[in-house]
Amino acid sequence: MKHLLLLAFLLLGLAAPARAFDANSKILLSHAWPGAAAARIDDIGRGVGVVFSPDLSVKNNCAFYETLGFACFQEADWSRVLDSVHRHNVLYPENRIHTLVLETHGTNGNGAKLQVSYSPTADRSYISVGALQERLEPEGVEYVIISACNSGRLLRPEIYVRLDPYNGDKLFLPPTCGIVDASDDFESERSSVTILTPMASHIETTLVGRIAELAPATRRTIVATAKAKGITLSKEFAISDMMVQMITRDSHVQLAANQYVDALSKEIATQDRSEQNFKRFVTYLSAVATRQNIGKAGLVAAKTPVRKKARSIAAVK
Repeated sequence: MKHLLLLAFLLLGLAAPARAFDANSKILLSHAWPGAAAARIDDIGRGVGVVFSPDLSVKNNCAFYETLGFACFQEADWSRVLDSVHRHNVLYPENRIHTLVLETHGTNGNGAKLQVSYSPTADRSYISVGALQERLEPEGVEYVIISACNSGRLLRPEIYVRLDPYNGDKLFLPPTCGIVDASDDFESERSSVTILTPMASHIETTLVGRIAELAPATRRTIVATAKAKGITLSKEFAISDMMVQMITRDSHVQLAANQYVDALSKEIATQDRSEQNFKRFVTYLSAVATRQNIGKAGLVAAKTPVRKKARSIAAVK
């Protein structure tokens, strides 16, 4: 089984060193992500939002994530994304976004980038980490997890509040939809929004999976859940290695909070590593679907215990 890899930076793919699970990472993830094992498919992403750069995703990708309970945004304009987060938390207070995951470009650590394509004239925007904190704190967002290439470099002091549009990096293409910076008087140390990034610089990888690759029982459960929500699923979905690791609590994920790194990494892992992550995700979905279906069966049985028992006794007589 092979998947199409979408590289957040055209050169390279994923790389998280296979080190022992760090206790601090475990604590950070337990605070930022729903702690209890999901009992239903649509509980997997409850309280979590995810932002996709359109060129790191597939068409109608948000339908898959919304079926899993995530709030999902796929735009090239950061201002529109921020407005959508605000609108979601106002309209759906029972499923407010407490954690926002960014499946975006890191632009070699020069700005979190959303874009339609690499064409110089394509829709594209950038945002600073300070602006994320400043704009998301009033919305009740507590954690921002940046799944992007060299994301630790985005927290460097010199670009924390205001990005440098003249940094000279060839990946920093024209901001046709603008740059969102924090206000000049923004004080990051006063922000209640925690920024989580991989502990080590690396290139993040996103792969494309197919609904058809899921186990039949899992597919039926996901399709039924989508139908109940009025969602039309596409045949494919995009998911990053880091997203899989967080959802499944993979021991390889290493997180740091509010820490920056200077190093620009070109570390890369094999495609086999991403395939292993995908299989882990498929297994996880199957486990949740099984719990959901067992729960349904138990509920049906609990509704009519007296009548079933009465028929059984009558048959024995």
